[in-house]
Amino acid sequence: MAIKIAVSIQKGGVGKTTTTVVLAEILAAAGFKVLVIDLDSQGNATEMLTGDDIYEYSGKTILEALKEMDPEPYLVTIKDGLDLLPAEDLLVTFSRYIYTHNVQGKIKVLRNTIEMIEDRYDYIFMDCAPNLGDLTLNALAYADYFISPVQLGGFCLTALDRFMNFAEEARAEGHTHAEPLGIVFTMKDRSRIEREIGASIREKYGSTVFTTEIKKRAKIKEFSLTGTHMVKRDEVDALQDYLDLTEEVIERINSRERA
Repeated sequence: MAIKIAVSIQKGGVGKTTTTVVLAEILAAAGFKVLVIDLDSQGNATEMLTGDDIYEYSGKTILEALKEMDPEPYLVTIKDGLDLLPAEDLLVTFSRYIYTHNVQGKIKVLRNTIEMIEDRYDYIFMDCAPNLGDLTLNALAYADYFISPVQLGGFCLTALDRFMNFAEEARAEGHTHAEPLGIVFTMKDRSRIEREIGASIREKYGSTVFTTEIKKRAKIKEFSLTGTHMVKRDEVDALQDYLDLTEEVIERINSRERA
């Protein structure tokens, strides 16, 4: 059965999509079967993985899959071992749809849709929008774990605290069993303020914070436009932090699953 991971925090520009896509591509390259579900109406994961304009997938997205509760016609094969359920901006209408159509089990729509294909995959990653809306709650209701990327800048601690509280409340109310797999610092530089913010988060959240930190690199920013490559030496070097993070993700999952 697949391990389901939501990559989520209600703050934009922190590296959620890059973290989702790069982890998925590294795991696929290692021989795992991986599905990425783009749950952000901006469609950045769709663009990053396919190289296409998101409107190439109009009418053929996760939104249609959720409405029909059938993902099969909308799966896009990216490469061997890596599939995508794409998104475009009409995904923003999901909340209106489930309320105007009085959909039963509103927070389980994603679960009920994907369960029929989940056994094909080792890992399912959900790239969430930077908000605490219905799609994010659906992702948490389906996920086993969540990863929260944090860029160590203004208001990041407030956003992190609010998201962790949101996830805890969802667990307490029985909406989800998802546990925090970890908090990962992204786009990290060596500034004093980042060191101080990072230290305060590590002090508060302890071992929940991944040891691995993703350093700010121009090449990784390029990957958001060109897709991930692990061919040239500088490309592999740029991804070393993510390779380390992938190992840490696998170790944490294995430890939890054995417990």
